[in-house]
Amino acid sequence: MIKKTEFTDNLNMTHLDRKVYIVILNHKGSKDTIECLESILQLNYFNYQVIVIDNSETDLPFQILIDWASLKKIKFYDTIERNLDLSINKSQIVFVKAEKNKGFAVGNNIALNAILNTKELDSYIWLLNNDTVVDKESLKEQISYLERNENSKIGILGSKLVYYYKKDTLQAVGGKFNKKFYISSHIGEGESIDKLKSEFDKIDYVIGASMLVTYKFLADAGVLCEDFFLFYEELDWAYRAKKKGWSLDSCLESLVFHKEGATIGSSYNSNQKSLFSEINVFKSRKIFVEKYYNLGFKFYISSLLLILNRVRKGKFKLGLELLKITFDK
Repeated sequence: MIKKTEFTDNLNMTHLDRKVYIVILNHKGSKDTIECLESILQLNYFNYQVIVIDNSETDLPFQILIDWASLKKIKFYDTIERNLDLSINKSQIVFVKAEKNKGFAVGNNIALNAILNTKELDSYIWLLNNDTVVDKESLKEQISYLERNENSKIGILGSKLVYYYKKDTLQAVGGKFNKKFYISSHIGEGESIDKLKSEFDKIDYVIGASMLVTYKFLADAGVLCEDFFLFYEELDWAYRAKKKGWSLDSCLESLVFHKEGATIGSSYNSNQKSLFSEINVFKSRKIFVEKYYNLGFKFYISSLLLILNRVRKGKFKLGLELLKITFDK
């Protein structure tokens, strides 16, 4: 458990009672989502509402969530995407069935657009991956951090992401973007959780497993870009945030334990990535580069080098798929 900081104790508690919308996307991962929800219910913060968007192709994962909440006697409400209206629904948890699986950004945006419609200007929004488990002080620490750094105009705030299965080891404190190869990397990966923030590089983006934003940021910068089915959406959000004059930061007092790609096989270790994950990384990378840079010589050479690295590891089928993505018009 994280101890309260001196700053937290001295804060006027009115700073810590603003409404927080916690958004979770569930895709065939009800078991992980339930564990995440159970950790949220233990938060040392009480003014929150959880919106779970289920974009699974069948109804079973959604029904599992409903059955769990019913058994736990949790105050919840379930609805379908087109009927979601948070201004009239105050249930602790809202379960929403999406019409189709259109990816990470579209799924989360169902909730984000509904939150924008509430006009709650002082509220916060916390996007969490469903395969995370949060420390009981994690949310309070983030809000305390934003309040005492309010002059920094922080747009997106990250947590200290820790490996769920190796709780003394960092997954990341943020992300770094390599403009030579147009690929991202995790800052702090594999390091001790006791390493100080001052020992890490400045982050280029907040990793999507845990992103806390304010309503004002969301209204100004906009929701997640739906051009991306999966991956690069948080990097795109970071670029748009900076263009609007917002900064990025991470709160290392906020602990979030991450199973890392449990649903889609997207472990950061490239040797463990699924074919689905690898293909979507390349698709989103191309969209991102075209949007913010250009699909010129540098892009194609870097793409070929990345593909050759995978072929060198015996991933011939993957290599062919990535070639098609790279040169497809």
